[in-house]
Amino acid sequence: MSKNTQWTIYLLLVTVLVLAAAIYPASDPDLYIMLATGRYVVQTGQAPTVDLWSHTAYGQPWQMHEWFSSLIFYGLFSLWGINGIILFKAALLALAFGLALYTMKLKGVSPQIAFITAILALLSSSYGFGERIQIFSFFFLVLLIFWLEINRSGRIKYPLFLSGLITLMILWANVHMTHVFGIFIIGLYLFDDIIAAFRKKTWSMLQKPAISFAAAFAATGLNPYGFYNVWITLSYYFRPELQKTDAQIYTGILEYQPLLSPGFSREPLVIYGLIWIAFSLIGILLGWRRLKFSSLVLWALFTYWAVGYVRFLWLQVFITMGGVGFLWQGAIETSIDKFKIKNEKLKIKSLGNIIFFGLILLVLAGAGLYQRTGKHLWQRVALGWKPRMSSDKGPGFLKQNMGDGKLFNDFDIGGYLLWKGIPVFIDGRVGPYLGTDVFGDYYKIFYGNLRLLDKYHVDWIILPYAITNQTEIFNRLNQTIASSGMWHLVFWDDACLIYVRGTEKYKAVIDRYGYRNVNPAIPDFSLEPKLFLGELSRQLEDDPALLLPHTLAGNYFFYHNDPTSAEKEFKIVLSKDPYNATIYNNLGNACLRQGRVDEAISWYKKAVRIDVNLGLAYSNWGYLMEARGETKEAIRLYAIATKVTPGDAWPYNRLGIMEMKSGNREKAIRYWQKGAKIDPNSEAAKNLKAVFNK
Repeated sequence: MSKNTQWTIYLLLVTVLVLAAAIYPASDPDLYIMLATGRYVVQTGQAPTVDLWSHTAYGQPWQMHEWFSSLIFYGLFSLWGINGIILFKAALLALAFGLALYTMKLKGVSPQIAFITAILALLSSSYGFGERIQIFSFFFLVLLIFWLEINRSGRIKYPLFLSGLITLMILWANVHMTHVFGIFIIGLYLFDDIIAAFRKKTWSMLQKPAISFAAAFAATGLNPYGFYNVWITLSYYFRPELQKTDAQIYTGILEYQPLLSPGFSREPLVIYGLIWIAFSLIGILLGWRRLKFSSLVLWALFTYWAVGYVRFLWLQVFITMGGVGFLWQGAIETSIDKFKIKNEKLKIKSLGNIIFFGLILLVLAGAGLYQRTGKHLWQRVALGWKPRMSSDKGPGFLKQNMGDGKLFNDFDIGGYLLWKGIPVFIDGRVGPYLGTDVFGDYYKIFYGNLRLLDKYHVDWIILPYAITNQTEIFNRLNQTIASSGMWHLVFWDDACLIYVRGTEKYKAVIDRYGYRNVNPAIPDFSLEPKLFLGELSRQLEDDPALLLPHTLAGNYFFYHNDPTSAEKEFKIVLSKDPYNATIYNNLGNACLRQGRVDEAISWYKKAVRIDVNLGLAYSNWGYLMEARGETKEAIRLYAIATKVTPGDAWPYNRLGIMEMKSGNREKAIRYWQKGAKIDPNSEAAKNLKAVFNK
């Protein structure tokens, strides 16, 4: 089989896998900010310059460097809905991988090495395939490196190269702030040329590279904000206020956490990210003779950032993909020469075909394994919105009832609210809130300081439901709000709940909607069935498509020792939302209550396959293993639970009990101390107190 045929088949296979990894229901909350920005550009004919969408930073300077890509997203959404954005995203990612493969081909990389490199890159970067503007950056990074490489190899005439480079940088500067990285990359290539000129003592060869760098830099100023993004990036390390704001933001956003942080401890991206870093490092060490200064700096810098901030892992992959394949090709060729590996042409051809088919079978087997184990890749090729992504009726309720009242909202839901035209407290933008107290006060409020709501004259609160690794924080906030006596729950659905301040101004709203007996965030299952189930029935009468009432009913029945009815309700939810990990955990509990232990374990396993951060399911599964005497497995599962939900004291308590039974008193005390620190009223705290009172 010819190399061109192999390249074609590998390209098709990589394309299919990229599309399969990228086509899944939309779930990124920042998408709404992009849609709102695109709508603003269409309506006004200009990019935004000040904040018009919050009541906390209204009028503050705001440079939306993603205005053009937001316009593209809004156009796609207007024409084809959310599916248009999903398919465009998948196609652009497939194009980026195809371009990376073509770059490796031009650099003389064998199809086998290029294929292995692309597959590892896909595994490492797929976590970042959300419907976000960063996908443009992935494409432009690969395109820029391709363009620089064909110029370096002399395959393109300089005038065409220069005009293409200028066009690329103009587009990039209006699409995403990472065009600053593009300037940096071009500068590193110029440095390569300076090194070459120094060695050859031929300084005239620097004329064109210097012109290219200057022209590319100048081109990035052709956007509504000029060189602001370049300046803000360069001045970052000299502006403590920016660093302080970033620190506040990053502590609450998962993708800014370190690669080895607890939030990612069970995510496959950690394993594949480390494999990619190791693979690329080995390629550097083995193929060092081909190594350019630019490649080394890019790898070292972005690897350092990738370990510290997960989102930089994806940039590292797309920046280094072509270079990694090139270095591995050099390493293989050096090994062949060193060990004088010689074969007849027929044998070489046969070996190449064996490797070709072997790699295809290996990758297809891996894809099938992912499909069976549910590792967030190739497991759910689907379109549309992720269930419970946003509330259709919540914003409408606010518009109808809040009047001129001001709102406090969760960070993630802010983008959706501004898309719906509701002034927000905070959202996923950063610029408008620089130089204000908003970020700092937001986190203080979220951790229970409700008095700060008076500072911003807030009368309304809207909150989404907690993601699995933030359940304790959300529950505490809702408990604080409900127990304060100042706030009334007036609305809830599958996606959010809304509180209003108990003042005379909103008496009519409270009288009409404040009859709520059920708070879905902190439900009181001790209520009489008439009150609890009656409210759920009213919710379903208003909106039969709701799933949360069935979830709450199932939990209520389980609490009152009716697991059969609970199981029925949970299965109703799963029939409409088959990827709801929490419900699989609850279903496991219902089966366990009926004595179906093996079936319960299977549901717990299903839950953690879908959501690797669902600590409750690990704990429940571990408890059954403990009861069966499978101590090692129980300890492993409890340990996982402590990592993915560090705010839960229960697994620490069980670990302490198991260690105490094994005679490891000191180790048991350490576990109970950790649990007591999380919750002073937990069983871990009681056991710790009992030990020291003996």
